Amino acid sequence: MRTLFIALLFAATAAAQTHFHHVRPATVTDPARQSYIVLDETIFTRARADLGDIRLYTDSGREVPYVLRTQRAVRYSNWAPARVLNKGTVNGETRFTLDVSVPEYDCIDLDLATKDFVARATVEGADDPAAKEWNNLGSHSLYDFSKEKLGGNDNIRLKAPARYRYLRITISGGVTPDDVHAANIANFQEDKARYVALSAPARIGQRGNHTEVKWETSEKIPVERIAVEVDPADVNFSRDATLFCDERRVTDTDLSRVKLVRKGRQIESESLAIEPYGLQCKSYRLDIFNGDNPPLRILSVKPLMLERRLYFEPKGETAFKLYYGDEKAGAPIYDYAKFFEPADAGQMVQAELKAEMRNPNFAERPDDRPFTERYPELMWVAMILAVGLLGAWALKGFKN
Repeated sequence: MRTLFIALLFAATAAAQTHFHHVRPATVTDPARQSYIVLDETIFTRARADLGDIRLYTDSGREVPYVLRTQRAVRYSNWAPARVLNKGTVNGETRFTLDVSVPEYDCIDLDLATKDFVARATVEGADDPAAKEWNNLGSHSLYDFSKEKLGGNDNIRLKAPARYRYLRITISGGVTPDDVHAANIANFQEDKARYVALSAPARIGQRGNHTEVKWETSEKIPVERIAVEVDPADVNFSRDATLFCDERRVTDTDLSRVKLVRKGRQIESESLAIEPYGLQCKSYRLDIFNGDNPPLRILSVKPLMLERRLYFEPKGETAFKLYYGDEKAGAPIYDYAKFFEPADAGQMVQAELKAEMRNPNFAERPDDRPFTERYPELMWVAMILAVGLLGAWALKGFKN
């Protein structure tokens, strides 16, 4: 009886696998650790839009529960206002104290009214505002280049989290005590996003004083970041840029790089990436307005999508098969997904995903449409016969 049950179960599992158009082998090097598969653009192109038709099986035919997770940037920051105390001038430099209301922090955001300046901010910490000795937490550059349209920075990132109740900030160069309006404090932590590069070669051309970059990709693949690589020799620029999706204007931004020395301070900043929200289009166009400046020497433009990981537990198995491409498959519901917690980075391993193949055992699902939808021509025949019979009956009655 047990043998019969196992045979029936295996037959049912094999039948379930036959309705997927595509399959890809995957191997795990350490079957004792949590593993994951990175979904590439091929899977996005072939699978259903919601990815609900993906199934993972062992080579022996056992269905493996999994959970999908997108590797977005995760930022942990709870901004809190800090009271600005004792604003004044010491030896010609602006100095003030912040009364910090959070237990631990590593980021200070200043609200400064000053424009077109470069200054150095020295940060010191103590637990008593009247302390004779303050601990130096480092010096940081503050600047504003509104006139040159090169942006600015009034944010201070400490090298390590601090827990002092009070911070003393001394600013040299251009900022007066009255220009210091407010301050906010946060413990800022970030897990960086992970991306997958798309195979969509970009074409770069010039149209008047505009640089146009065009590329195409499958509309089933989300574009979530566009990385622009500019020749390192091009510095101190800020260009307006507009992104079009299927000729529909979707976002306006600017591309910039600042690298200069002002008042003895080295100023460096760069913003050469665009992060649209999950665009899915066939064609893209990035329009960069150069004004009266020479075009930027663009080396490459790379569309990227966020990395999607399929996490699972190998449980001693090393060989798996990933199936997808079944429009009628229901989305799976696994207990594994409800209680999932990713292992530490060093405790998980990426599975090797091999080339896609057509499912050699593929078979179409039985047609479950109503009989009338499957054979509409029979309905017309039946209707014609019914009309003919009714007509004959009416004609006979008329003669009688």
